[in-house]
Amino acid sequence: MMHKLAEINNLPAALLFTDYCQSKGLHVIAEPVGNGAIQLYCDEDCKEQVTDLLKEFIAEPGHPRYQAAAWQRSQPVTQSGQRNFSVPWQKALSNPVTVLILGLCLLVYAWLQLDFRGATASLQLTAPAQLWRWFTPALLHFTATHLVFNLLWWLLLAAALERQFGSIRLLNFTVLTAVISNAAQFFLVGTNFGGLSGVVYALFGFCWLSQKRYPMSRPLISDALAIFMVVWLLLGFADVLWISMANWAHLAGMLTGLILALLIKPPGVTPKR
Repeated sequence: MMHKLAEINNLPAALLFTDYCQSKGLHVIAEPVGNGAIQLYCDEDCKEQVTDLLKEFIAEPGHPRYQAAAWQRSQPVTQSGQRNFSVPWQKALSNPVTVLILGLCLLVYAWLQLDFRGATASLQLTAPAQLWRWFTPALLHFTATHLVFNLLWWLLLAAALERQFGSIRLLNFTVLTAVISNAAQFFLVGTNFGGLSGVVYALFGFCWLSQKRYPMSRPLISDALAIFMVVWLLLGFADVLWISMANWAHLAGMLTGLILALLIKPPGVTPKR
């Protein structure tokens, strides 16, 4: 549960403070609430420690330890308040559910290289009564290109959601969207499919619509990138690509992500009007 900590009318200062707290292993996030104000939130179990750190920061915001923390986290804040928005891979890999799914996909890919028939027989949705099979096709990737493409998206989007919503919610999101996208592909096409793409499209739909509905200081998906993802989906249905895609899994995943974005409010933000 997130605790409402304070409101700051200075974005660079808010980012410096959150970086300093996160460098100490404390989960603190900063979200804009309108009129240039930034709302700080922290986990309930560390609110007393973070409150003390905030008092120290307010008393001496120019202390070098805050800028040092920002640099250590590879996201320096400049005098103009601009920030390096490159993908923080080390930060992404510090999220347990993100790392768990990443590791499982890599292990399953290695299994496919060693025993293709055994891996597919164990993980594809060929026996619906075995409940795990409604999820496990998401871990199957038949080419290295498919694996890398999905895992890059997963690291970017899943890590961002895990930091914002927590590990349990990301795990629930992943299982739910994998089951729905796998079920759509299974009922409409058949059993010969695999990949994390349904979940990736769910993450894409959720992040894109959520950032449209709520103000965000660091949107993950540009409109141009959103157009590319939708065009890629349509090309898959048109069957003009050189690869075979689980199109219904992609569509079901994206629609599920969009619906969840309508139902779930990010902590500490208000809808755009």
